[in-house]
Amino acid sequence: MTISVTWFVPLFAAASALAQVAAPHAPSDSLRVPILVYHSVAPHHPGQTAEQRQLDVDTSVFAEQMSYLADHQFNVISLSRLIAALDGSDPLPDRAVVITFDDGWENQFHYAFPILRRLGLKATFFVYTKPIGRDDSLYMNWSQLREMQDAGMIIGSHSRTHPMLTDADVALRDEVEMSRADIQRNLGTTPEFFAYPYGAWNAAAADAVRAAGYRGARAYPRGPWNTSGDVYSLRSILVTDDMGAFLRALGEALVTEAPKQRPATSR
Repeated sequence: MTISVTWFVPLFAAASALAQVAAPHAPSDSLRVPILVYHSVAPHHPGQTAEQRQLDVDTSVFAEQMSYLADHQFNVISLSRLIAALDGSDPLPDRAVVITFDDGWENQFHYAFPILRRLGLKATFFVYTKPIGRDDSLYMNWSQLREMQDAGMIIGSHSRTHPMLTDADVALRDEVEMSRADIQRNLGTTPEFFAYPYGAWNAAAADAVRAAGYRGARAYPRGPWNTSGDVYSLRSILVTDDMGAFLRALGEALVTEAPKQRPATSR
């Protein structure tokens, strides 16, 4: 499947922010929990542009990355639990990590979801609601989202039409509040978290998210460190096919020996 790169360009530029994962001067009250961000998960194929190859994680690489989490004692937690840890109400498990997906691409359901389910890992899928159920060749439909939700995945909002929320002419209430209503109406649950399209946010966008009743929002990218003051602009990490960058994002050195096996856990 070839996906248009019209709105991928800002994300392609953001990929260089993976170099920021070290955060040598992180505030003393910050927590290091990588929030991983995926977009398209599908086999690479001839004819892809450089931007597509940057943001499309090959299925085999995604399986390797998820297996690494399962095999190396990582605890996959929800954004809700991360927020609780940031406000001091719930301690983090060791080696905590959060998995998120953006946009609602159908290939996330077709390729990523079965791998997550097989390994017992949970993720948050941020969807922008206008194309859901209208273009099944590219985007998931509500039935697929409901199946994932029933399997323990979390569905969050990514706006209605995927605009730059920092643009002056964007209808913030419609994009932020009504996308939440779309999900509630179709899935029967009210999403607690929002992801800014392109990771672009400002005070007005954050205020709109807060006023709509969300508990927090994920920005993009800027690394793995967050504080309680970042709840509505959580830093995150773009994931690519680069396994070395994936390991560095997790805070891992290159693996030189076989890991001790144990079942993956999601909390």
